[in-house]
Amino acid sequence: MITPIPIYLQPFAENVQFIDGVESQFQLQSSAGNKQFEIWYHGDLLMIEGEEMPFITGSTAKIVAKDPLTAEEILLFDATLHGYNALFCEAYTEAHHDNRTLEKYILPVTEVVLSFFYNIDYDEEIDDYEVDEQENVRLINGETANWETIKRNGYDAFAFYFKKEDGTLLAFAEEELA
Repeated sequence: MITPIPIYLQPFAENVQFIDGVESQFQLQSSAGNKQFEIWYHGDLLMIEGEEMPFITGSTAKIVAKDPLTAEEILLFDATLHGYNALFCEAYTEAHHDNRTLEKYILPVTEVVLSFFYNIDYDEEIDDYEVDEQENVRLINGETANWETIKRNGYDAFAFYFKKEDGTLLAFAEEELA
């Protein structure tokens, strides 16, 4: 079995683990192999009681990791493109995609660990989707995508973490998408 991770992040995934049959977790690395990143975002910061840091959130949230050594930008999540909601629930217009200025998140350069959750058994629920004979699926925005792409990019939740100096993980974004 291929461990599911979003196709768009495949080139940047290191130490991929599949946990409890639903969670894929990996450390982010740039194309140059660097593991230290700045986080940039568009959205809101939500402080939740009991959490150390505010979470990046919002209906059109966008989260980017930037390698400070090469300036490479890696799109981690775009609420208008990625996850179950963007594929099947919420239709976004060009206005939603455009003019989303990014701001630097409040932590210094650090290692980033990403978790994606796959609680939807797409193969078992294939009859619930419009799948054509070439195994393409019609999305809510009218476009089509390959069934394998849907199964990997159609995650239903995610959690993004900074790796603290002691190795513990500190969440800076979490969303349930389905």
